[in-house]
Amino acid sequence: MDAFTGEIRLFPYNFVPQNWAYCDGSTITVQQNPALYSVIGNLYGGTPGQNFKLPDLNGRVAMGAGLSDIPVGKALGADRITMVASNFAPHTHQVVAKDGNESAAALDIPNSTAYLAQPRNIRLYNNTAPTATGPRLAAITVGNAGSGATSTALRNTMQPFQTLSYCICLDGEYPIRAS
Repeated sequence: MDAFTGEIRLFPYNFVPQNWAYCDGSTITVQQNPALYSVIGNLYGGTPGQNFKLPDLNGRVAMGAGLSDIPVGKALGADRITMVASNFAPHTHQVVAKDGNESAAALDIPNSTAYLAQPRNIRLYNNTAPTATGPRLAAITVGNAGSGATSTALRNTMQPFQTLSYCICLDGEYPIRAS
């Protein structure tokens, strides 16, 4: 199989092919593989001139370089996070309701102009918008949800996936830069 040194491919095996290594963030000394070091250097970590790290694609998705301001080799994101208030965009929820005393404007089925109304018979919606001084819901009708306490439980943030092995070519044809 022809491959370039430093090339990354996906394999459907539960083993690493000869002359390839898992993209698991392993550290390799420059002496062990000077050709690969000359191609990827310390993009993924390590000590310049002494050792370097392979890319770590465990639980990650590769993203094309040049598609954003994110440099090659930068790892971002997480497969699990602790949910805290700063994870959520600021937002509000408005509940608009009527007392249901306008029988002529009552509806059996809601539409885009209907407001929740007091239950009587089966007409729960009303087409007349409530006024600022009109009937109000009891204060206990709508309240905060959740405890407000920070949870230390990690939440899964992974998209649906199929596991494959990302591997990097250790010993292949040396890539020559385009002029």
